[in-house]
Amino acid sequence: MSKNIPTGMKILYIITQADGGGAQKYVLSLAKHFRGSIAAGNEAKKLFDDARNLQLKTYNLKHLKRDINPWHDFWAMWEIRQLIQKLKPDIVHLNSTKAGILGSFACIGLKTKVLFTAHGFRFLEPLSHPAKMFYLALEKVASSYRDFIIAVSDADTKAALENKIIDEDKIQTIHNGIGQIDFLPREEARKKLGLSEDKFIFGTVANFYKTKGLDVLIDAVAILDDNIKARCLFAIIGDGNERKNLELGIRHYGLQKHIILLGKINDASKYLKAFDCLIIPSKKEGFPYAVLEAIQAGLPIIAANVGGIPEALGEAGLLIPAHDSKALANATNTIIHSSMIVNAYSQKALERSKFFTEEKMLSETEKIYQNLLN
Repeated sequence: MSKNIPTGMKILYIITQADGGGAQKYVLSLAKHFRGSIAAGNEAKKLFDDARNLQLKTYNLKHLKRDINPWHDFWAMWEIRQLIQKLKPDIVHLNSTKAGILGSFACIGLKTKVLFTAHGFRFLEPLSHPAKMFYLALEKVASSYRDFIIAVSDADTKAALENKIIDEDKIQTIHNGIGQIDFLPREEARKKLGLSEDKFIFGTVANFYKTKGLDVLIDAVAILDDNIKARCLFAIIGDGNERKNLELGIRHYGLQKHIILLGKINDASKYLKAFDCLIIPSKKEGFPYAVLEAIQAGLPIIAANVGGIPEALGEAGLLIPAHDSKALANATNTIIHSSMIVNAYSQKALERSKFFTEEKMLSETEKIYQNLLN
């Protein structure tokens, strides 16, 4: 990988939201290395703060929002087009479904190259059939104005090709990668999070969206035997619009002593060694950073078999069907009853983490940029 970006290459990264999730980490990683500018929706405070600390230029797209709203969507597309005409970037690198679709349409007739990274396609989410077909149609039309697509998992590449979203020579899988994390030691991490030293702790790090499957986790804890509940604790780092529903579910089952919501924590990955096992109960994923961070920490993982999770996890944990609280409960039983299994998965995790480096991701992405401009 070259240490400097190609002379004169200007990249504008556009993303819908900036809520600290995987797509935001990806954008910041690329923008930091390639010295690109970042444009995002109105709730982008943390991403913008992080970008400014790196002396990167940021632009607020006040009409770009996650939910569909014809009025805001029209003006967001206009805002994006105006920004592109002003900055004249060589490449517009779009991220997330909404920015990916509106940004593609905004670039029609402009000379800039259009690249879209699919962090999991919306039509693969647990939606009604009409909604799936709607998003699939939008992706097909938007992709006709894209020069290339990066998929973060082979599963997404396969879905794109099977659904004829784009030609085979215009899409490539580039797995997410991360740099070395400065983890807090287990005892210090537990102390700072206020977690018991004598419990087996299952951790989860997620934005509180329906697609993260945290309701499945609550249902799974509810059906565990009381003696298992007494030995362990489920700690969830994160926040979001599903928080009230999750709190209701926890109270409904009387699980206040067994599931704790730790809230949003900056640099949450630093605290991963506070946990004995990571649970990812998602209903939809791209190629989650949570897996990459956990395997670098040497944590065994229980994860739903969706999106790119199997590609990231390998043999470093247990895969379970999505939406299946009984399977999740059984997996937690397996983990808590066998230190040999925990140790084996932990070793596999550390070995697997070597495959998903930030350097590799940046190098492969740079080749895409260079091919687009040559």
